Amino acid sequence: MPGGPSALDRLISRLGDVTNGMTPNGEETLLGRLAARLRQLERRIDDESAALLSRLTVRDEELLRSARRLYHACSVVPCLLYYLRTSESPTKFPATISFTIRKGVPRWTHHALWLAGWACMGRVFQSAGSAATRRFAAAMFATGIWTTFIFRLGGGLLSDAAHLLGAAAYMVDHEVLLRLWAVAPPYRAAFRASLGVLLAAFWRGHLLERRHGISAESFASPAVRRRQIAAAPRTAQRSLFRADLAIMLSENLLFSAFVQGMLSGVEARRGGGGGEGEGHIRRASSELGHEQVEKLADLAALLD
Repeated sequence: MPGGPSALDRLISRLGDVTNGMTPNGEETLLGRLAARLRQLERRIDDESAALLSRLTVRDEELLRSARRLYHACSVVPCLLYYLRTSESPTKFPATISFTIRKGVPRWTHHALWLAGWACMGRVFQSAGSAATRRFAAAMFATGIWTTFIFRLGGGLLSDAAHLLGAAAYMVDHEVLLRLWAVAPPYRAAFRASLGVLLAAFWRGHLLERRHGISAESFASPAVRRRQIAAAPRTAQRSLFRADLAIMLSENLLFSAFVQGMLSGVEARRGGGGGEGEGHIRRASSELGHEQVEKLADLAALLD
């Protein structure tokens, strides 16, 4: 056999170099540069977070609590109004947040509560945030306007594509906001686990719809979609219902975890003189509780 490493050895070596961020020649790879930039961005956000939290006043904290109450109402009230048939009948169950607020009374109620919540949180960014933090908040607010006000679900193929793009960007913005507000780890974990279940369920539902000729929720009325589902095999009906239910529950749990935890870093800093505080984390874990952990496990089981 000829000397030197085999093709497989060279491939394994190459993969190892890529994951370490370096080429065989000792040069930094694209992946390595990206990882370095992400670490730099995380440090920048952490610095902005420490400065933001240190400048908060009692009035700022009151505004954040008001924002939290408004955001909770924004998650619950429009959904209840939708299922009370204030916008259409019959309704669709399960349904995404975007579907339930796309028209009528639920839409305008959602918009009013969401704007009021942002008015409170925006005042905090304006008074305590740096120029960079204020720019981020303005961009996130604009993304929300893009997603739910301008390109609401059901406006056609291009409009729905713009809506999905905005929704993805808005979720990424929440990841930044989790770090900016120094949200306690249990809430971050619940947010990310919910996001993982949401993406998996969304993909599962998309595959089932394509396989059985069922329209996506934005392209057909609840009555038409119900007839299409009824024409599909029984096993497909059950699988699609489980996927849709997982989407609905994980999407709502995702935002609930963020909203409930958005003040955890603020309260920990005030109570512990900086840092997140082990005692607070234990309290946050207790508040989040076994019930929500079990919900996430149940959602994952729905996809099996």
